[in-house]
Amino acid sequence: MKKLLAVMLSLALLLALAACGQETPAPAEPAETAAPAPDAVPADPAPAPEAAPTEKPGEGAPAALLEPVEVPMLEEPLLSAEARVPGNWYALHRGAILCLSLSEDGAYTLSVPGAELEQARGTWMVESNQLFLDGRETEPLLVLDESLLWEPAGMVFTREMPQAYLPAGEFYDLQPGDLDGLWKCRFLGVGGLTVTAETMSDDTLLYIEGENVALVGSFFGNVPLVFAYEKDAAIAALGEGDTAVTLTLRLQQDGLLRLTLETDDPADSVVFYLSPQTPANAELPEE
Repeated sequence: MKKLLAVMLSLALLLALAACGQETPAPAEPAETAAPAPDAVPADPAPAPEAAPTEKPGEGAPAALLEPVEVPMLEEPLLSAEARVPGNWYALHRGAILCLSLSEDGAYTLSVPGAELEQARGTWMVESNQLFLDGRETEPLLVLDESLLWEPAGMVFTREMPQAYLPAGEFYDLQPGDLDGLWKCRFLGVGGLTVTAETMSDDTLLYIEGENVALVGSFFGNVPLVFAYEKDAAIAALGEGDTAVTLTLRLQQDGLLRLTLETDDPADSVVFYLSPQTPANAELPEE
């Protein structure tokens, strides 16, 4: 920019000097007009000079100046795989959100947002289009254009945080008979982490008829209970003394039934989220 301004100022100065150097001719004194001779025949007037044709804007200019000139666009160079990976990456795996945070100094953390779980920490490195965590002995993640792929688990990490299941916070008022039917666990919540029932190999079923509830599955075995209905909850007790557990049923606004196992230590509480089963896909508990 400074060079361009200097050139423009130099041109302006040269034009000013050229204008000052031109001498303005002094006006000529009018010549004496001789008196016409008597009986002289006046000469024919000289024809007026023809006016030069006026050119329209653009006429007469070189053709090269009239044609549009295409300016080549400079493409942004593609960043290397190592330069693209630093930052946060997210994946949804079996109902849980995973966050892989890669810092520019070569350190990483792997965590579950919102869960009371210890973070995994270590170092990362990139070779070609492969991202290694904690050395080359681990299975690498493939560095794609806008994602990271971990093929063994079919996990895809992207820059956007995915939507996981968020339990509804509002509940319906309940009366005996409102929950009658078969319910099957879909999600399981432990320590603030909500995952799919398949992740924990959970097969819990609830068969409800009025105040009578049968809990069936590998977690409970086959336990018959009687629940007392109180406004928006049905409550029952399981066990005695130090092993006593309070079970609470609540029907969420999203249609899932929440079964909470509460102990003296909130960290040990477990939450089951169950969906109603229609006769077509119902799996009746064994007697």
